[in-house]
Amino acid sequence: MKVCIFGGTNPATNPKYIENAKKVGELLVEHKFEKVWGGNAHGVLAAINKHYQKKDIDHTLIIPEVYSDDLKTMNTKKVVKSKSICTRMEAMLEATDGGAIIVMPGGIGTIFEFWTAVECKRAEEFDVEIIVFNYDGFYKHQLAHYDFINENGFTKIGVGGSPYRICPTKLFHVAETPEQVVAKLLEFRQAKKN
Repeated sequence: MKVCIFGGTNPATNPKYIENAKKVGELLVEHKFEKVWGGNAHGVLAAINKHYQKKDIDHTLIIPEVYSDDLKTMNTKKVVKSKSICTRMEAMLEATDGGAIIVMPGGIGTIFEFWTAVECKRAEEFDVEIIVFNYDGFYKHQLAHYDFINENGFTKIGVGGSPYRICPTKLFHVAETPEQVVAKLLEFRQAKKN
């Protein structure tokens, strides 16, 4: 099963997030999940990628042209270039359709990817499971805001009053530990086999 990973790529990332990302990478490799990502040689995504490089497990890097210079510091076999950030997002969702997404701790780009994936799932454009890795409460404010907009009627009904085809509470799952992230992925993979 393909797993798309969103997450931070900043070299100044707090080490506690890097350590947890390493554990996620270790578990993903152990269970042979194919990875789709849009990272570079820094941050939580690089910490995960190191495990894939060590074991030479298949992974696809999707990178917008604006970040092409990042390739100079990376050793990646499968690279797909996109024209923009937005077309990269679409390419990552297409590459993962029928798989899963892990939303690791990250910055503005990661938050954009998270909510874009949620909206695409809600609109039934892609069949994908989304797991938010809320390590140490990293996404507590995002999740609280989601509850706030839901409580105020912005996610209860669709445009023009028609009901959503997907209940908002079914759009993503929250995991607090690397083990919970991978347990969810294994559950999704088993469900697809049945």
